[in-house]
Formats: sequence, C-alpha cells, structure tokens
Amino acid sequence: MLGGEARAKTASTTAEEVHFLPGSAALHRLKFTGNLSSDEFNSRCRQNPRWYHSYYFDNGYEIRGEYNIGADVQDYGFPASMAGCRMLDIGTGGGWFSFYFEQLGAEVTTVDARGYSDFDVFGRHYNPPVSSDGREPDRHLENGQPVYDSPVSAAFWVMRDILRSKNRFVNARVYEVRPDLFGNQLFDFVFMGALLCHLRDPVGALMAARSVCGGTLIASTPVVIGEPEAETMPRQYLPYTDMDQISWWLPNEACFRLWFKAAGFSTVDVGRSVTLRCDVEQKDQTGRVTNGDQLLRVAFARV
Repeated sequence: MLGGEARAKTASTTAEEVHFLPGSAALHRLKFTGNLSSDEFNSRCRQNPRWYHSYYFDNGYEIRGEYNIGADVQDYGFPASMAGCRMLDIGTGGGWFSFYFEQLGAEVTTVDARGYSDFDVFGRHYNPPVSSDGREPDRHLENGQPVYDSPVSAAFWVMRDILRSKNRFVNARVYEVRPDLFGNQLFDFVFMGALLCHLRDPVGALMAARSVCGGTLIASTPVVIGEPEAETMPRQYLPYTDMDQISWWLPNEACFRLWFKAAGFSTVDVGRSVTLRCDVEQKDQTGRVTNGDQLLRVAFARV
C-alpha cells in the first residue's frame, strides 16, 4: 500500500512474475456467484488493465493482482456472519473486502475517490475538481449520477458485474463522508482498510467515519518496524512522502490508539495484526520492486 497507488504498474497474471505465492491452506476463496464460463470470465478480466486485489474463487477462477487479501483475511477478526448488518467500506479500491462482506451476509455500501484529484498529495495546497483535467465520467449510476474511477476502483465495477453483486457505491473523498450521503442511516460496521496512512488528516477522516458509525469501526495501518511494541510515547512518522507524495503518517501503537480517541470513539482495541500479502510483484522503470508483504496493525473502535 505504501507507495503502491502512485508507482505500481498494471498487474499481470503470468506465473513468471509472481513474487510471493499465496498460502493455499489459509487462502479464503470467494464464492463465485456469477454465470460466466471460464473463457468469458478471463476475457472480461483482461479488459481491466490493473488489478490491485487478487480474486480467487471456489470454482477455480482467479485473477491475480498486486495484493492477495484472502491469504490472511482470517487474522482481521471479522465476525463469522454479518447477516442483517449494514456495512460501509470506505476506500474500497479494488473491491475485494466489499464482496467478502457481502458474502458474509452484510448489506454493503462502498465509498471511493473520484481520482487523483481527491487524493491528499504532499505539497499540493488544494484539491482540484475532477473536471479540471478534462475527464469524462467513467460510468453513471442507475439514477444518472456520474462516477469517476480512482486509479484502482475500475476493478470493483468489473467484479461487481461479474458476481452480480448488489453492493452500492458512493463517489466521495473520505472527509466528505457524512450521514446525509446515506439517507441519514448509520452503519453497524464501518471498514477502512490500509487507507489512513494515505491521508493528511487521519483524525479528521476518523471523525467523518464516526459520524456514520452506529457500532464498530475497523481500520488498519502499517506497523512501525523497529520500534518496540512496549513503547508508550505516541509518535507518528512521515517517512514516505518524498517517494510517492501520497503516503503520509506512520503511527506507533500508542499514537494509533490515540487517533481513535481523538476522533471521539469511546473504546479502541489495537491488539491485532495482519499481513498484507503481495501476490504479483510490481516494478518501476528502474527495476525496483514497488510492492511486497506488509505487517498491518488492526483497530476495532466503538462509538
């Protein structure tokens, strides 16, 4: 995730480019709920140039991307069933989590950015409108509302169509999340994947997420490597902005906990960790690998 948005190239599915193989014993395969043949599935997936999330299905279909969420998803500690729950997936990106939550029984709404113009770019003092670069909408919702893809969210729409999913979508910056975007209804669960590290104002983003959370917020961020877990002084680092301009704060455990307290959550548990596992190796023009396995700290916060 750190730097991947800006530097990683198009994912390939050829075995020769595989950097880390998924652990098949632990790999969670999504249910294939579509009706495409294998050839139709592969043809449809090839039409999308970038797969940020890998997709492995119970019928053997697969499309390999930059990260294989299913390899370690059990370590997040999600409920075994989300039947009857309303879930908001903020920063859905390639969409894997949204379909996973749907298959756990949740009614899922997703939120993602309108493109690079919505990103927190280091050194940019404003967010330009999407129209400033002459972009046309990538698609329209059923009600005619225009939708603009982020650098990775086109894959969500491809897989939503393939799986015949009912997941809803809202185009917005994370700071724009507020109750009236969703009919003033609260969500039982709000999920933010490894998103906070890409935000200039993680506390402000958590405040926005809390405004629509009626129960539990789950979020993750990369672990500070080399700092003792027993360290109690809250610290946050700014180590990557000169590399990709969109990777911001890296908090230690104490600081990560305080982000949620600062945003108004009553309790927070940051005791879990999970590996974000690389699937297809990505390289920049110099041959430097731009993705790889990362250890994430996971928070469960309650309003």
